[in-house]
Amino acid sequence: MDERFLALEDTLLAYSHGDFTKKLALSDKLDTLDSIMSGINMLGEELEETTIKRDFFNSAFHSITDSLVVIDNAGIIIDFNESFIVLTEYKKEQVIGQNLSKFLVLSIDNENALQELEKGSKAFDFKSKVTNYSGKKIMVECHVSVIDNNKCHSLVKIHDLTEKLHEEAGRIATIIKTQEEERNRVASDLHDSIGQQISALKFYFDSIQKQKDEKLRIQLLKKTEALIDNVSDEIRNICFQLMPRSVEKFGIGQSIKQLADLIHFSTGIKFDVKIEEQTDKLNPNVAMSIYRVIQEFVNNSIKHAKCKNIAIHLTIKTKMLTLFMSDDGIGFNKDQKLKKGNGLDNIDLRIKYLNGQTDFNPQAGKGGIKINITIPL
Repeated sequence: MDERFLALEDTLLAYSHGDFTKKLALSDKLDTLDSIMSGINMLGEELEETTIKRDFFNSAFHSITDSLVVIDNAGIIIDFNESFIVLTEYKKEQVIGQNLSKFLVLSIDNENALQELEKGSKAFDFKSKVTNYSGKKIMVECHVSVIDNNKCHSLVKIHDLTEKLHEEAGRIATIIKTQEEERNRVASDLHDSIGQQISALKFYFDSIQKQKDEKLRIQLLKKTEALIDNVSDEIRNICFQLMPRSVEKFGIGQSIKQLADLIHFSTGIKFDVKIEEQTDKLNPNVAMSIYRVIQEFVNNSIKHAKCKNIAIHLTIKTKMLTLFMSDDGIGFNKDQKLKKGNGLDNIDLRIKYLNGQTDFNPQAGKGGIKINITIPL
């Protein structure tokens, strides 16, 4: 018996067990049997490549963090990845063969859209809720597209919105907290500064009316005039802190310089301000957010750092905004940077809202703090 038949039998047996690496050696005869063996070798190579592709696809399919579900035109689940099991908390045998509507809340519009997919319509997106095994409803975002027109199979990608909603809630809470802090600060400034000075003005006016000595009346009038000027400056300062109209009117560069001049005049702190001209072309919302970040940093440095110098550098290169801020205050330990309630957490959240990154470099007793911020435009 030709030994090639035995080799052929062994090879086909190996293929039946999923081993497609085994290959047949052709003889010098190059007869019909060799032709058959050559064809089987080609089949093995094709099966091996197909198996690799299938294994790669399965690995990718199950490693994706979003839930993936394959359904037919009736909405029956044909296949799904591991993430769908994690999301729903059901066992695999409880999912296969079930209608997608058992797990996903589908409106009439969404059900109609699923039916339209089999007619060749385009993919569509919608938001919904997944009810897991525990009865918990999870907000999700879904994308549906046809993957096999012949079999009318569609792929549903389900993205869990829990983390995104949590982040948005945190941002909203931070905005509300910041607004409340701003209101309290203004109320405190009005009460402690403006209120006291207005009380002093009332006292001066009463004294002027009662004063009969002309020289003393003139002195009181001069003090009253100076106090009125001071109240006017205080009100202007509070208004500028609340809503710097110059950001919209003159651009962020001029506004930052005005802020620096104002703080220097009132506290004596020196500023190193470097602003590129092209920053004035920033989107108004981005410009205002950047201004608020700088304002937060400056107020924080005045209140906590006991600094004498503040640096603010704002540049734009290759669609990337870079903001550098530093002071020479007392600083603090790096692991305490967002636990001190000193406004730096607000800065971090504002920058995250702009899809930017914040790098804090505080050094207790070694020269204050340095902050590098980058924001893609």
